[in-house]
Amino acid sequence: MSAVLIVNFNAPELNQLALELVNRGGLQCMVRPYVNKGRGWERMLARLPGLGSRYAATFGRRRLGSQALADLTDEAGVMADLGAALALRASFLAPMLRQQWGHSLHEAVRAAVRRRAGYRAPSASAVISYPGFARDAFAVAKRRGTRCIVSYPIAHHRYHLALRAEEAEREPEFASTWPELTHFTPAYLDELDAEIDAADCILVGSEFVARSFAAEGVEAARIAVVPYGVDLSVFGESRPPRPDGPFRAVFVGQIGQRKGLSYLLKGYAAFARDDTRLSLIGHIVGSSAPLTPYRDIVEHVPHLTRPKLAATLRGCDVFVFPTLLEGMPLVVLEAMACGLPVIATANGPDQVVRDGIDGFIVPSRDPEAITDRLERLRSNPALCAQMGRNAAARAASFTWATFARRAADLLEDAGV
Repeated sequence: MSAVLIVNFNAPELNQLALELVNRGGLQCMVRPYVNKGRGWERMLARLPGLGSRYAATFGRRRLGSQALADLTDEAGVMADLGAALALRASFLAPMLRQQWGHSLHEAVRAAVRRRAGYRAPSASAVISYPGFARDAFAVAKRRGTRCIVSYPIAHHRYHLALRAEEAEREPEFASTWPELTHFTPAYLDELDAEIDAADCILVGSEFVARSFAAEGVEAARIAVVPYGVDLSVFGESRPPRPDGPFRAVFVGQIGQRKGLSYLLKGYAAFARDDTRLSLIGHIVGSSAPLTPYRDIVEHVPHLTRPKLAATLRGCDVFVFPTLLEGMPLVVLEAMACGLPVIATANGPDQVVRDGIDGFIVPSRDPEAITDRLERLRSNPALCAQMGRNAAARAASFTWATFARRAADLLEDAGV
């Protein structure tokens, strides 16, 4: 393996794979938007009063963990990337305007990264790309007979669209929390289709994603499943024995119907009592109105840093994640690493959570099953504790180093 070109947006799995290829001497370059390389002006910015802490909590977090990888990273679309993030956080702008500006600037980022990757592609031995960023590099690679891999972090885009439409009919009062996928324009969908058609391999993080591709007619022989990893340096310390107090359930992620929000709320509402709590940690997608009937039994926490999230998870009893559509949800591994049993669907965590061992796999769209599993864990503290210990041990086998090694070995075996 030599001279691999990685085209990334800001996906941790591609950053980790790039680091593994650097260690093996196989990375030509990673093209991506802005990354904090620890340059002098970045260090100075991080020290500025007020602004420094904001930078450290946003763009400053984009570190690669390796100076060698930073040296091989070629940034593109940096100003548009920064502008998109600022536009999306500009609370003084109307929501529609924020969305329009953010989308336009994001498209400028994609165009810049695609162009730079196309420029780098002629000397690459293989191209591995995030979806929507591969067009120019794949075009060069195909002319040269170079292998092309697309790393897909979520279910197939057309499967995604169909499921969203179906869910809007099933749960119309929650449709506003799974907004229309306006960025899935016909041109963008065609571009994603073309990338998949051109790819020699589609690298995915779960069997659920693989099934979504198979459902859209993609040959199983071109799909490779390698589960993602967890940062054990942050999430690896298991929770202490639970003191007396409320039984605490927690959800982490974008708070919307794609994550099974209506089924979570209905399931918990049927279970809730005075000595139980449910915390929803994350950004509310779309309208918050569907949550209003549940405001007396649910706590919302908008955002936590990774260390604070880990500490919060360790203070809870169970992680509930009845998602409808995922890739391979990192938050499930993070909760397990903190010693929490998990109640989840098989729509993404299917290779991670072992039903009846690390928690429970429940059917999709089944609030009654969520109610039942919550009651089982609350009424049997010994079972809850044992499943939490099992979950922590299970998560320890899904490290980022393991993912990167397996993904790189797979590429080598495929002749990349």
